[in-house]
Amino acid sequence: MSTTTSTDTTIAEAAEVGSQGWETGRVYEVDPAVLVIGTNVRTDTRESKEFSASVKARGVIEPITAWADQDGSLVVERGQRRALTAARVGTPSATVPVRVIERPGEADRITDQLTENIHREGMHATEEHEAIEQLALLGVSAAQIARRTAIKRSTVDTVLTVAASAIAKERMTGEGLTLEQAAAVAEFEDEPWAMATLEPHLRFGGYGITHVVQRLRDARAERDRVQAAAERLRQDEGLPALDVVDYPARWRDLALCDLVRAEDGQPVAEQDWPGVPGAAVAVSLEWDDRDTNTTTEHDGEGENDGADADLEALDAREDERQPGQVLVSVWICTDPPAAGLMTSWDYRLSQRADTGTGSDGGPVDEAAQAEAKRAQRRLVRENNTAWRSAETVRRQWLAQFVTRKTPPKGAEDLICHAVLTGPHWLKQAFESSHPRLRSMLRPTEDGTPLMGYLGGHAKAAELADEPASAKAATMRALAAILTAWEDKTDVHTWRHPDEWDRRVMAALTGWGYEACDVERLLTATTDEGEDPAEDGAA
Repeated sequence: MSTTTSTDTTIAEAAEVGSQGWETGRVYEVDPAVLVIGTNVRTDTRESKEFSASVKARGVIEPITAWADQDGSLVVERGQRRALTAARVGTPSATVPVRVIERPGEADRITDQLTENIHREGMHATEEHEAIEQLALLGVSAAQIARRTAIKRSTVDTVLTVAASAIAKERMTGEGLTLEQAAAVAEFEDEPWAMATLEPHLRFGGYGITHVVQRLRDARAERDRVQAAAERLRQDEGLPALDVVDYPARWRDLALCDLVRAEDGQPVAEQDWPGVPGAAVAVSLEWDDRDTNTTTEHDGEGENDGADADLEALDAREDERQPGQVLVSVWICTDPPAAGLMTSWDYRLSQRADTGTGSDGGPVDEAAQAEAKRAQRRLVRENNTAWRSAETVRRQWLAQFVTRKTPPKGAEDLICHAVLTGPHWLKQAFESSHPRLRSMLRPTEDGTPLMGYLGGHAKAAELADEPASAKAATMRALAAILTAWEDKTDVHTWRHPDEWDRRVMAALTGWGYEACDVERLLTATTDEGEDPAEDGAA
C-alpha cells in the first residue's frame, strides 16, 4: 500500500503532468518499470526474500525520491532498492509512490545518499516483537502476520510464545535474554526440573539453545510416558511405583538385583523383593531389549575381565538402534543401609579388608575401578540420549540447508572426495534412490519418502532432471552426499567416528551448524590424537 498525501496524483493525472513536466514537491503513483536508476553511493542493494515478499504483498510504503531529466524521465535519487524490487516483483497497485524534487548538485546528491544510508537505524528487536504482539491482539493470525510483514513464520510463532508468558517477557527485558532463550523460559517455566537444566545455559551460555530445548522436550516426553506407566502399575497391579520426581539420585545403582545382604553377601530372592524395607519400583524407557534384572558384576577371580566383557556387551546393546523405546520396571531399594543391603562390590571389598587379602592395588583401587566402569556405563547412556536429541536438531537444520540455491565454500572439495572414494553409505544412498534427500526436497503428504523402484527412483530422476543453474546443481549434489551421510549416523557415531564423520561434521559447523557437546566428539582429538570417546571423556 503506498503512502498518500493531499498532493497525490492518480496514474492518469501523472501521465498528463508528465507530458508537460513533473511538479516539484508532489507525490505521483508511477509504474516502477519506467523509473531510471541514477548514480548511487550504495552499489549493493542487498535484495532479500523478506523485503521482496513485503513489497509484493503491501507495496512500497515510503515514497521514492526522484528528479525529472530533460526528457521528462524520473531519475531515482533515493530509494533505488525499493524501485528495483517493485519493478521485479510488482506491487498490488502496479505503481509506487514517487516524490519529485529539484535535481540536486553532485555534492548534494552524494551527501544526501551517504547520510541516508549511514544514519538509517533499524527497529529494535523489542519494537518488532511488540508490533507482532499488537497485531495478534487485533485478531491477526500468525500466518497472516508472517504473510503481511514477510517475517518468518517461525519468528512470529516464537514471539507470540514469549508474549503469552509474563515471566519470559520480563526476563527478556530485564536480563537481556534472546528471543530463543525467552521462548525456552516460556515453554518450561512451570517445570522446575527443566528450568534447573536451562538456567545455567541462560546465565553462562554454551552450545545453541536449540539443542538444550530439544533435550528438554525429549526428556519431558520420556518423563510423561514413565509417569503414566507408574500410575498404571499403582492402580492396576498395586505395585509401589515411584513418581518420576521421587526417583533417588543414581537410582540404577540401587537395583535389588545388584544388592546383597551385608551380613552374608547373599542376594535377596526375587520373590522377597516387595518385602524389603524401602523397596519400590522405578520405571524407565530403554532403547534396547536387555534384561535389567541381570547383574553387571561378577564374583570370584577374573572379575575385572568379566566386567570388561560385560561392559562391551552393554555398550553394544546401548548402541543398538531400535525403532522405539520399551518401558521397563526395575525393583530398587531406596535406602540400602537401612535394609541391611549393599552392592556386591562393596561386600567383597569389605571382606577383603577384614581378612587383609586382595589384589596388589588394594580395596580402594578396586572400588575406584568399579566406579569407573559404572561411570562408563552412565556415559554411554547419557551420550546416546544426547545424540538422539541432537539428531532431531541437526536434521531440522539440514532440511533447511539443502534448499539453498548456491553451494557454500568448500562444497566442491567434499563432493569430489565423496565421488572419488565412494564410501559405503553413499553407495547405499545410490541404491535406495536417496530417500532422505527426497523426503527433504520433495516430501509426501505423510512426510515419508516414496520407496521402491517405481516410487523412489522416479522421484530421484525428477530431481536430477529438474533444470538448475550450475550453482544449484552443485548444491543438489552436495545435498545428496550430506543426507546420505546423515542416514548412516546413529548412536555408534559419537563413540567411533571415522574420517568421513569428522569431515562432514567439520563442514557442517563451518557452514553455520552449531554442534552440541556429543557432536563435537566427532571432530575432537586428544593430545595424542586419540578419540576422547574411547576413554569415556565427554
